[in-house]
Amino acid sequence: MGIPYKFKEINDNLSNGTQKKGGVHPIIKSREKLNTKALAEYIAGNDPVLRTEMELAITKTFRAIEKALKNGYTVALNDYGAFQLSAQFREDFNPEEPHRAESIEVKSVNFRASTKMKKRISAAGFEKSER
Repeated sequence: MGIPYKFKEINDNLSNGTQKKGGVHPIIKSREKLNTKALAEYIAGNDPVLRTEMELAITKTFRAIEKALKNGYTVALNDYGAFQLSAQFREDFNPEEPHRAESIEVKSVNFRASTKMKKRISAAGFEKSER
């Protein structure tokens, strides 16, 4: 089983007339979304005891990652990637006021996959999606 993809047409809205360029680019089509329970089932197979343990392990792992991020850590999982926060000023921030901690909010939680993980996933290959 490979990674499902399909092609999407590229529209050139910037060029005029005969200068327009067309083409396609590949997009990944997810088979479905795996929530925590579904991921635990995917790992454990038909073993209900292991499935419950996996669900608990997944939940505890991500709670620990969340706690570490809240305490200012970057969480690097060897050969998989790293979780890190990015910040921005709040929308109601007045630039004429002093810059303070209260002026800042979390913009996003970022995950950057390691080079090794990208190579392992790329080795899976692709298959054309019918959807």
